[in-house]
Parts: sequence; structure tokens; C-alpha cells
Amino acid sequence: MAFRLPTRSEWKTLFDNLSKKEKAYFAAFFLVAWVSGIFLLREIDHRFASRVPASGGSITEGIVGTPRFINPLLVINDADRDLEQIIYAGLMKPDGHGSLAPQLAERYEVSEDGLTYTFYLRKNLQWHDGAPLTADDVVFTINLAKNPAIRSSKFANWEGVTATATSDRVIEFRLKRPFAPFIEQTTLGILPKHLWEKVTAEEFSSSNFNTKPIGSGPFQITSVSKNAAGIITSLSLSAFKRYQPHAPYIKTMNIRFYRSDKDLDDALKRGEVDTASTDDDQTKPQGNRLLNIELPRIVAVFFNPDNFQPFRDQALRDALNMAVDRGQIVREAVNNRARVTSLSIPPGTFGYDESLEQISYDIDRARDILSKAGYEDTDGDGIIEKKVSKKEKIPIEFTIVTANAPELVKTAEIVKGMWEKLGIRVKIEPLEQGDLKEEFIRPRNYQALLFGQILGEDPDPYAFWHTSQRKHPGVNLAEYANTKVDKILEDARATVDQQKRADLYRDFEAEIAKDKPAVFLYSPTLLYSIPKYLNGTELSYIPYPQARFANIDSWYITTKRVWNVLLRR
Repeated sequence: MAFRLPTRSEWKTLFDNLSKKEKAYFAAFFLVAWVSGIFLLREIDHRFASRVPASGGSITEGIVGTPRFINPLLVINDADRDLEQIIYAGLMKPDGHGSLAPQLAERYEVSEDGLTYTFYLRKNLQWHDGAPLTADDVVFTINLAKNPAIRSSKFANWEGVTATATSDRVIEFRLKRPFAPFIEQTTLGILPKHLWEKVTAEEFSSSNFNTKPIGSGPFQITSVSKNAAGIITSLSLSAFKRYQPHAPYIKTMNIRFYRSDKDLDDALKRGEVDTASTDDDQTKPQGNRLLNIELPRIVAVFFNPDNFQPFRDQALRDALNMAVDRGQIVREAVNNRARVTSLSIPPGTFGYDESLEQISYDIDRARDILSKAGYEDTDGDGIIEKKVSKKEKIPIEFTIVTANAPELVKTAEIVKGMWEKLGIRVKIEPLEQGDLKEEFIRPRNYQALLFGQILGEDPDPYAFWHTSQRKHPGVNLAEYANTKVDKILEDARATVDQQKRADLYRDFEAEIAKDKPAVFLYSPTLLYSIPKYLNGTELSYIPYPQARFANIDSWYITTKRVWNVLLRR
């Protein structure tokens, strides 16, 4: 006879035949079983299930400036660059930790001779308008960048590079000579050929696609708000559901634009925006936390020996380095938003070697170095002098020029005070950014320059220190010349092997640390204020501020529980 459960009426008849005492026992048993079952299910859930990101939620980002060209080939300001990072996608992208990760690309290969880079696109890529994204779009974008009539700032990056689509999903880049930093160029946002091929070179900068862009990045624009003057004041964006490897968890993103850093900080304090970069760690509103993200930048005082002969003396350069308290500068000038360093490659960057750091501050030792090298105050005016001949002495007094920015001016004032303790007279000349670049940096018209270097995704320091870069348009600001360093930098550029490149950069750092053509002070960091409920924002090192959005598809607000066995599938 087959087993069967009692029917509902049979259960009722059975229960009605029980005595009051038996019914009480049954109810108690049922209650205990019910409560125990709940606790058992909860235990099973916690033991065998995990909380994972889920789709939902919205954030509002505040940005200083107004977008003009939301176009990877034409971006001219930070607002443009921020939006380009969100709306467009490149073959590769920063990973938020100092390296690059595939974005549109699934993978890539490099030939043994370092001349050919082959990229394989992900399957089923689409543009925001639903059109398929193929290798032809990549080749089209590169050819636009190489077209001088477009006047793209990316022109120099692709000069001499041939791009060929060998299939719908495969692109081959051919270089004329090995260039290890080339992979950095592949973060360029790709444009949709089916839309832009109809736009002439003359119309390129005035096209509506520059303010109403169609990209393939994690978010797409849904609406644009403008003021009476036609200036964009805010944007609304939605998650692009076809973005790979997965659609962003955050469903909507709003962007608000502000005229100044102060206006943005005030908006952050009021809670008008959820996320924003900030220069002040005190602007963090209640409920927010600050990410302190490293950047590949260095602020230094560069010596120009052509305009001030004593800078040619190793002893003077050694003493000036020894007399700087970098920790005080970081505390007082940049409010701890930086990491002290004495090296030419920023901390955290590929090739940086902490064992070479020389950040000790010793004013007495600095004085001793100068004394032994023949520097002394012979006329009692408080300024030390260097004898260059029997009859001629050069007083050690010079001017530091810098940008008229509070952080840099404060840094210059602190450095001035430290060097004056050595008997050196220092003047400070703050200049507006345009005047500084055109009248001083371009012609190298300075004795000492307090300025910053930005290295980007790849820490290739060739443009900053190779002898060939001493004059404009090179940026060898110390007019440094060292044949050994030249050879190291040339070899590093031609070396695809990452370990060999890292070793070469350490050799480069060691040479610069020995010669001291500049006083390296600190590497600035980016403060990014985000709400505590926003997760997935793990960022430790980014090549530029816009890369704070590098992993925006992984940011999440809401979660759900999923059985672990399903997560392993």
C-alpha cells in the first residue's frame, strides 16, 4: 500500500478528537518547531549564502567647470575628461591600483620584437544607440586622431602607428619602433564610426555629438539641463545595460556643474551632491568618508644651472636637499594630502624603489656640507658666498618662480624659510599659469622653478629627463644632461619585458638621486568624498583624477543574498 499524507479534513478530525491537554501539547510542539525552523533556515542562509551587489540606487556627482567637448579626441577641461571617462570606453582602462585592465578588449598580445600589438574585442559589444561596436570603429577613431585637420590633442600619441582591422573583433597596431609605453595610448575612448563618419573635419568641433555623445561606456546621457545662456548646468545618466563585462549596479547618475572649488565644497557640505573631489578634508559632510588616492605626480624645485651657475656645484645641491623638511611641507602646505618623496618616480608607481629614498632632514649636516665646500659669509651680510676665482665670489641668492596657486606658494614660502637658515637669500615670484608657461617655462627663463610633473598611466620619465628634452617642447625643466641616464631611458622605452623595465627605472632613479638636479618634495593625492553607503569604490592609485571613475561599473548601493553554490557557477 502506497504511503500518503492525511488530507486536510482527516487532520481536522484527528485534531478535534484530541483532549484539551493534548491540544495544548500539540500547539506548544508546533510553535517550537516553527521557531526552530525559522532559526534553522536563517543559519542555513548565513552559512550557505552571501550578500552580493544588486542593481539599484542613484548618486549625484559634483564637478567644477562646464563641459564643452565630451569627445575623447577634443577634451579640453576637467569636466570634459570626467564625462569622457564615464560615457566612452577604450580598449584598456586604469584598474584603480596603478595598472591597466581590459575594457572593450578581451585580451591583447605583443609580438616578440615589440612592434605589433594585437587586440581582441569582447563579443557582442554595442553602442548606446544599439548599433554593434566592431574593430572598424577602433581603426576609424585612431585615423581621426592622426588626422591633422581634426586638431586632436591625441595626435602625437598615434603618429607613426598603423591600425588595421583583421576581423570584426581583431585590431592590429603596427609601430615603427618598439615603444613600451604604447599600451597607455589604448585607453583612448573609441568613437562610433556610423555616426561620426558623416561629420567632416571642418564640422568636427562644432558637431552636436560633442555635447550629446553616443559612447559605449558604463553610463549614457538621458537628459541635459541648460540655463538661459545655453550653458549646461546638469546631466542625467542611466546605466548602460549592454556594458561589459556587466552593467553598472547603480541605475542612475546625476552630474551637477559648479563654477569654483568653493562652490562645489559648499554644495558637498549642504548635501546637494553625494560624491566630489575636494581639496579640503574638512569639507566631508556627515555620512561621507574620504578616499585618499595616490596620483603619479611629483612637486619639486628644479634647478637651472644655466641661469644660476652655483647650481652646477654638487655640494650646494646636496645641502639644499638636506635642508628641506618634506614632512613639514606636507603638513602645512597641502594639509597631509600628499606623500613625501625625494625620488623622481612617484611613490606607488611602477619602477618606484622606496629603498632609494633620502628624505632625512638635517640642517646642521647641510651647513657642514656647505662649509667644507668653501661657502661662507665673508662680508657679514648674512648671505653665504662661493669663491669662483681669486677675486670673484658669487652670493648664493636666487628666485623661485611658481604658479600663483595657494598650495604651491605656501610650499615655496616654507622652502624659502628652510634655505634661509643656511645663509641663502631666496625670493619667490608667483605667476599666473599662462604667464608662467609662456614667459618662463617655455624659454627656461628661471633660476629655480617650483612646479609639478604628471607622469600618467605609464611612468615613462623620458620627456622630463632625457638630454634631448632640455628645450621646448621638451619638459626637462632642470636642463639635465647625463649620457648614462639617456641610455637607461632609451632602453626602458624599447623594453617590453616589465621586470627589465622596472630594473632600468630603478637605475634611473639612483642616478637622479645621486646627481640631485632638483629637490623632490611630495607626491600629491586626490581626496574623493563619497557617502558611506556607497561600496565597491576600492581605489588606491590612479593616473589622473578622472580615473576615479575607472571602476564605476562596480560601485553599488543595494545588495541581495545569493546561495554560494550559485556564485560558483
